[in-house]
Amino acid sequence: MDIQVKAEERTIAILGVDGENFVVSGLYQGSARKPSSYILTRSGDRSVSVRDLGSFPSHQQVRELMS
Repeated sequence: MDIQVKAEERTIAILGVDGENFVVSGLYQGSARKPSSYILTRSGDRSVSVRDLGSFPSHQQVRELMS
């Protein structure tokens, strides 16, 4: 029997970095309290997104990833 657990994306925080806002979301598996990965999206246009981050991004990581 193969049981599939649905993943749910939830917004965790909005970070202000160098005058821009970025949304950090977590990807949660089932009833897990800790996200399995993080997603970073530029909130202004939502066009730039970094998926599968292993840890919550620091301000410096946001600068490096979005430059």
